[in-house]
Amino acid sequence: MNVATWHGGTRFTLDEVPEPVAGPGQVVVAVEAAGICGTDVHATQGLFPYKPPLVLGHEYTGVVRAVGRGVRRKLVGRAVACEPSFGCGACAECDAGRVSQCPNLTRLGGFAQRVVMPAHCAHPLPRGLDAVAGALTEPAACCLAGLEAFAMPRNATVLVIGGGIMGLLTMALAKRRGATRLILSDPIEERRGFAKRLGANVVIDPTKDDLRERVMALTRDRGADVVAEAVGKPGLVAEAMTLVKPGGVLQLVGVSPKGSEMPLSLWDVHYREIRIVGAFGRGSAFPRALKLMPALRAGRLITARFPLERIGEAFAHATAGRGAKTVITPNA
Repeated sequence: MNVATWHGGTRFTLDEVPEPVAGPGQVVVAVEAAGICGTDVHATQGLFPYKPPLVLGHEYTGVVRAVGRGVRRKLVGRAVACEPSFGCGACAECDAGRVSQCPNLTRLGGFAQRVVMPAHCAHPLPRGLDAVAGALTEPAACCLAGLEAFAMPRNATVLVIGGGIMGLLTMALAKRRGATRLILSDPIEERRGFAKRLGANVVIDPTKDDLRERVMALTRDRGADVVAEAVGKPGLVAEAMTLVKPGGVLQLVGVSPKGSEMPLSLWDVHYREIRIVGAFGRGSAFPRALKLMPALRAGRLITARFPLERIGEAFAHATAGRGAKTVITPNA
């Protein structure tokens, strides 16, 4: 079978490797669709601490082709959404359900034709969710885990800065969690259009309108209950902070480069009683996110598909910020 190996920068090779074999408690999944995440792009830019050579890809679905001892055979042929990593099961982080924080985390790269994984990482797709749209479950789970870190205020106004996939999914899930007014800011018209279709009440082009003026006008000069920075730029985090109402929440959705300093006024945090919420990874939210996926109708956010052998072109497409989500289809 073939896998796409990342060798640093934008260098990928298509390599033939032995077929994986399901051991006890494992399944072999033929990958149907694997999304290119912002962290994958950041890795190729030296902004995320992955070390090559490595098979990237952590947003994927597939079909179970084989099972190992102790796994129900009726799983064979089932379409599944895949959790792309698993913890050691013995550390304090695993005990707390914080799998993404496990110091001995095992990652399962999805830019491959087939992947072997523990059976508990393969979740049957719910009715009404196709395999390509299902590839968005992992990013949706990360967004959901971040939103579950605080109670959504009643009748909340939520501002999302950044209309990439994480911003759009955060906005859609905030609505599911009770937000009543959704505002999204992004300079790209196509992404603002996606936001409208997902339920945004107001979309803002920050290159044409003053974001602060618009938000304050919409909130009677108080600011939003929740402001989610979904780009990963320290300067935008600082701006987002000024748009949170007293007692509100600043949620860090975007991944700022490693080593970034928090560009905030500690006096402002203290005086206005702002809560800052960071969330990394999906925690235990994957099964809950998967149940929500059919209702989110997020498949429309997948705007480009590439075969595995064109992975370099796919990354160039994703890096250019075209569309919302680019996916690889290894077995197409």
